[in-house]
Amino acid sequence: MRKLAYILFILAVFHTNACAQAPKSYTITHIVNKTIDKGEYVDEKRIDKKDKTSTNNLIYIFSPKKDSIAFYRFTDSQVSEKKVPDVYTLTKNENTLLLTSKNESYTNQLKIAFNEKDKTILVGEKDVFYLNDPYFSYLQKNVNEYLNISDLIDFLEDFLSGYNLGDLKYISSYEKYKHKDFKIIKGYMESYRTQASDYLDKWNLKFLYDDKGMPKYVLKESVEGDQELEKKIIPSNNGSLKYTQHTNIESRLITDSEIFIDPNKNIYDEKVISVQVGLGKETRYEIKQLSYKRVPTNVFTINSTNILKLYQK
Repeated sequence: MRKLAYILFILAVFHTNACAQAPKSYTITHIVNKTIDKGEYVDEKRIDKKDKTSTNNLIYIFSPKKDSIAFYRFTDSQVSEKKVPDVYTLTKNENTLLLTSKNESYTNQLKIAFNEKDKTILVGEKDVFYLNDPYFSYLQKNVNEYLNISDLIDFLEDFLSGYNLGDLKYISSYEKYKHKDFKIIKGYMESYRTQASDYLDKWNLKFLYDDKGMPKYVLKESVEGDQELEKKIIPSNNGSLKYTQHTNIESRLITDSEIFIDPNKNIYDEKVISVQVGLGKETRYEIKQLSYKRVPTNVFTINSTNILKLYQK
């Protein structure tokens, strides 16, 4: 019954968008990534001997307005029309946006509210971001008015995992890296510990920019001085960027990442080392993009015609 209800939900999203945007088409973004598992280590000694490689087909189907996205992930398997996607929709009710993510087993909803007077954006119940005039005006138009999910993902880029939006990191618009006058001035967040649900962490967010106005540093630090996120960005002259990111989740999982992004060529590669502190176990892996393709379609779901398009040269 739950699966039937979910399929009906997807069809309803498709029907609504199709009626509103009949002359236009949907867009499929197909990304193929290779993950190289570099193994697990204890006391700097490798446990397993050989690298393991897997292939991920990531498929995003955008509605014409980019206010709805159907997402498919196929790991070491052929793309199939039998799989049911995760669906993300951005809607507006009076002065509040609602980003709904839904699949067969769960539904998540994230509230977003714009405050014109203070140039702030409230995410969820307590997280607040302070923006300068140019960036606030851009997001006010493209997210609050046009409901563009890609621009919302770009804005929330550094905090996607905390909002259960990590699967959308590859479809960011990267607009804040293209405009030297777009700035997040500061922010404030709150979250409860996963293993101590009555313990509330309060976080201050710091954003720094270089002399050219490009982002160069992000810090998420608690009022007690604990650092959950530190990001250092190295921009280049050709529009690409490289950054290192250190995360510490409740002193249980510590991760160091090195990420390379080229928005002009749609490239996103990363190297990751993560440590499970309690187990003393270190995991290393790399993700390399093999291909990136966009093709038009007339439907909001994968079908045999779309699959053929994805594999045509």
